[in-house]
Amino acid sequence: MKPLYRRLLIVGIAMGVVATSLIIGVGQTLFLQRSRIGNLVSGAYWIYHGGDSPNTIYGMSLDLARTVQSWLPKGTASSAVAVDYGRSIRIGPEFYQSNVVGTDFTFLQFFELEVEGRFFTEEEQETRKRVCAVTSDIYELFGSDLKFITIGDAEFEVVGVVRGEMYRQGAMPLDYSTNSVFLPIEVYYSDIQNEDSLAGLVAEIAVLAPELTKGDLQRVLSANLSSLENAPSLKVLQWGEADRTELVRVLLALTAIFLVAFVVFLLAGLNIVQIASASVYDRHRVFGLKAALGAAPGDIVKEVSQEILGCALQGGYLGVVVAGIVNTLLNHYVGKYWAAFNMVTALAGVVLALVVGWITSLIPARKAAMIDPVKALREER
Repeated sequence: MKPLYRRLLIVGIAMGVVATSLIIGVGQTLFLQRSRIGNLVSGAYWIYHGGDSPNTIYGMSLDLARTVQSWLPKGTASSAVAVDYGRSIRIGPEFYQSNVVGTDFTFLQFFELEVEGRFFTEEEQETRKRVCAVTSDIYELFGSDLKFITIGDAEFEVVGVVRGEMYRQGAMPLDYSTNSVFLPIEVYYSDIQNEDSLAGLVAEIAVLAPELTKGDLQRVLSANLSSLENAPSLKVLQWGEADRTELVRVLLALTAIFLVAFVVFLLAGLNIVQIASASVYDRHRVFGLKAALGAAPGDIVKEVSQEILGCALQGGYLGVVVAGIVNTLLNHYVGKYWAAFNMVTALAGVVLALVVGWITSLIPARKAAMIDPVKALREER
């Protein structure tokens, strides 16, 4: 086989392997992402201060949050939430990075949780006592020494340990399941942030209103906002809605990548067959001469198949390396692990290259074995 045909064949097979690795890698992610699409949580909502752009989020003042909570129908549970991510806290002589969450005593109503000890009470929130609850990972890290936590200059008594999942995708992704300290939001304002109630520190208001739809809640807000000067743009998001929206967007992007890779795979397969056939046609006088000298058709088939399989193996190795680079760059560009690249992907690439090489070799090898030596040697070149 001429060097040009060999190089083209190796590159073609490598392209097929890269496309296949994307198909397999993205396919794995597609399968996992589809299984993550959950149902909307009926009657549970986030209220947040949003801008004109869907990605623009402003904080609410505590005064505004309390006003919004007063608009809600009687019996509706709600909890304002403010978060200071990665805040340095001191437990005994040690310092630790934690998420400090200022919220209301009703916060636990929104999650199915186990509490050892207790959460802070309504009375403790009203009297602004310096008490807090922590997630179980912090308690397990410090054990019986965890009786008081110092945040800034304020010391808080630890009254409870919270266990369970506390993740909800709202206007912002907020996960309180680990590494979190919960304390009354008024104390969070005055003793942690040293701000008054007009500071826009409230990220969102969690609302539990089974009797209201999202539209009902939005109409309640709109009716009350109309009476305010310089009314903020308050928006409602149902629990699970942001997860579904994000996952649908991801699924569409992954499906597009999957289809493009599949088209590249088909084109690579067709090119491989054409290159191999062209190589055989270019040497049909050579194969005719070998047949005239007594070479059996099986010998010619074996020779052509070995050449193509050798190129396939080299193309497979090259394709696996390039696939690793492409998948890594794709994941780095999107900032997420969209294209899986692991041993399964690498082995699948090499195996596929050999299978494609074997299948590809059948057509040109058969053509080479069927060459009439008399006609081939008579042709003028």
